Amino acid sequence: MVAKASPTRLLIPAHRRPSRERLLATEPFFLRDLAQVPVEASPRILAFETDAFIADFLAAAGQTAPLPALRPWRDWSEPPDGRVDAAGQPRYPATIARREAQPTELEPASGPVMDDDGIPHGDSASTPAWLRKLYLPLHERFNLIAFDLVCGAAGWPRVARSRIKGAGAVIRRLVARPDGEHWEDWIAVDEKHGAWVEVLDADLRPAPGAAPADPTALTGLSSAASVKLHALFGLAADAPLPAIALASQPLNLVPPNAGKAADHCTLFGYLPVFSGAREVSAERLAAGTIADIASRMAERTRSRLDGVFASAAGLRSAAQPQLLTLLADTLLPARPGNAEITTSDTLVAGLLTAPPFGLAHPADALAQGIDLALLKALACLWTQATSAGTAGADCDGSVLTAAQLWDQSAADTAASASAVFDTLPDPSGLPGNQTALWLAASVAASPAGWDVLVRRRLFQLVDAWLAGSALPPPPQGASSLVTENHLALLAVIALLRLRGGRLALMASINRTLFGDDKRSELLAIGPGGKLEFGIAALGEQIDAVLAQDSARSDPQATPPWPALSFTEIGLELPRVKRIHQTGQALAQVYAGFDAALAAAGTAAVAQRDARAASVEAAIAGAVSGSPSLAAQGLDFLEQPACGLLVLPAFRFAQTPFGTLRDAAAAAYTGQPEALALPEARATDAQPRLRFDAEHLYAAWGWARVAGRTPCEPDRVVWTLRSEPFSIADPTDLLGARPASIQMPDIPRLLRDIPRIARARARPFAGVAAPPGSGVKVGDAMADTRRDFGLGMICNFGIPILTICALILFNIIFSILIKLPAFSWMLFLKFCLPFPKRGP
Repeated sequence: MVAKASPTRLLIPAHRRPSRERLLATEPFFLRDLAQVPVEASPRILAFETDAFIADFLAAAGQTAPLPALRPWRDWSEPPDGRVDAAGQPRYPATIARREAQPTELEPASGPVMDDDGIPHGDSASTPAWLRKLYLPLHERFNLIAFDLVCGAAGWPRVARSRIKGAGAVIRRLVARPDGEHWEDWIAVDEKHGAWVEVLDADLRPAPGAAPADPTALTGLSSAASVKLHALFGLAADAPLPAIALASQPLNLVPPNAGKAADHCTLFGYLPVFSGAREVSAERLAAGTIADIASRMAERTRSRLDGVFASAAGLRSAAQPQLLTLLADTLLPARPGNAEITTSDTLVAGLLTAPPFGLAHPADALAQGIDLALLKALACLWTQATSAGTAGADCDGSVLTAAQLWDQSAADTAASASAVFDTLPDPSGLPGNQTALWLAASVAASPAGWDVLVRRRLFQLVDAWLAGSALPPPPQGASSLVTENHLALLAVIALLRLRGGRLALMASINRTLFGDDKRSELLAIGPGGKLEFGIAALGEQIDAVLAQDSARSDPQATPPWPALSFTEIGLELPRVKRIHQTGQALAQVYAGFDAALAAAGTAAVAQRDARAASVEAAIAGAVSGSPSLAAQGLDFLEQPACGLLVLPAFRFAQTPFGTLRDAAAAAYTGQPEALALPEARATDAQPRLRFDAEHLYAAWGWARVAGRTPCEPDRVVWTLRSEPFSIADPTDLLGARPASIQMPDIPRLLRDIPRIARARARPFAGVAAPPGSGVKVGDAMADTRRDFGLGMICNFGIPILTICALILFNIIFSILIKLPAFSWMLFLKFCLPFPKRGP
């Protein structure tokens, strides 16, 4: 008898050997040239505009329909404020850049701030390049991610579709550090809570030299990540961590019937950029005593202010050309030429040959006299800039040039003013001030020469002030009468003339829009004697109107008012618009500093406010009898006044910053219960969603690929990082879709009321009031004690609620648009009549 051979069995080794094949991800097949060899590339993020986005994607993959075009001003945006420092520089490395957009996917656009690739850059060449912006489902925008898997072998064959055992996409959040790419991953505690924690590096490794992580089971985490995870899950330091996985959105293979998808291994899926999950606050993760909380908040404020102040020194160079332009357009007279300087030198030489008897240092007395004349000229400029007549002329469109302001204010003849030199010392002992008479006689003999001396001294000081140098003495001798506060007053006068230019523009706009310049509103005085329309409020309105008026080439964007003509007599539109735009540019220079300072905490903001009050008092004291600066429409907490004069101040000095930083930090430890604890609670209680508009993100795709044989283990293949992107705020105006709310047809409503019973309709909303909780119109709200009374249920017709809501909205709207801070809302209201129904 012959024994039968045992059947052949395939034995799988206990330790399977990894495959040596090279797998990589590239762009999906329908977005690349199939005739060319594929290269490793980032996955593509595709945006669709309807809730039929899957059908639209499959049509694009099958190449039966094009992808929706990306619009330059909508789908790209400047980085969030928190990702840019106070100097406007990005708080991330240069590798965080937008991808090169293909011409076929961009809607054509043009403009002064457009880059060569057709995407806006920003307000200036020094600002960070714009990055991709993704919208939310409430904007009716849906985002997909797609990529192909190929083998790095001859012919670059696709990975067999049958080998894909799972795939997903992971969204990571960028850490604001410029020393390299650092990313946080979302670690979920449950479906509603989690935290962003640095558990993997930029190459998705838990530690340097380790293999890329498996997204479904993180192991080998660093000790720093382990400490944070223990705090997140509320575990003791020696307790084992639960199984940790990355939050991953599942991906699927493109159906084989979508064009040539059967010939490719293309993975795609929905990219969720909205989540109801809330982030566990850092304060909760680092809970402790009140003293611990105060100490942490003090250290946070100190470190943040150090970062803010470190970048503040560079703001002066960014603001310098803009401030010089503003000064030249608003108040600086003509700079003396060589011939005028020679003539003035001859005048000085003649004066010094015959000084008064006993005057030991006539050159110093002359230098002080010139400074006194300059201070008088500044007082003349201030009086002219703050006069009601100047404001009225501005509204008429007659905006004074710098030369006109210098002449009409009598600054050119300030040296001839009575008693201007009386404060100078007189050592002669003779009746009358011989030094003052000596200089006054010179002024009377040569008023034009003294005007040159004053202007020469003015530019000597302004040049040093703008350059950040120490204020020099006059060329004729020693004097220190002109201080930093006097030169800051020049900036104040320039800002007031900025307001004058904006008054002219706004009055002209009002004439076009309303047939009236609305002068009484523009010059209205609010509570406390403060002008209601300040510099910033006027600038916001002008920008809103000019931006909409410039879009008349697009019928869909053309505003519902006649084209602005600015035909007022005397209105030099190019110069006045340049003044306005220079003010906006200055405000933009300091906008990042404002945001960074606010992020340092309430104590830092309080210190800024206190410093603003002291700076305002010091500048106001530079001119005797000067009125309140706030009464002139100048708010020292608004930009650009705050940035130029308060913090960081154009003349940057580190000492005041150090004092402010220490005082702000000490406020938390000095008042832990009154300041640190309430702010910590407010921060802790503030709901922070997993995704927001204040950060930058990127997506990575991954796929679990089976081995070619049972002897090879599965392997996880990661894609490169996608292009970085921000996420639109829910109230984002550029992504909003038209919304229609139908007002009830009141005649039909009245006709149908008697029919309610016969139609057995129930068009009511029930409002229940528990016993003792009724509210009567006109009565004061009851306190928490229960009064005797029956509960009730009131039914209101839903159309009535709609009517009441519209009436209440119109009342509140009409009130708010009267306030300067809310007048911009008028530009988002358009009422279009339509014909009545025919008989």
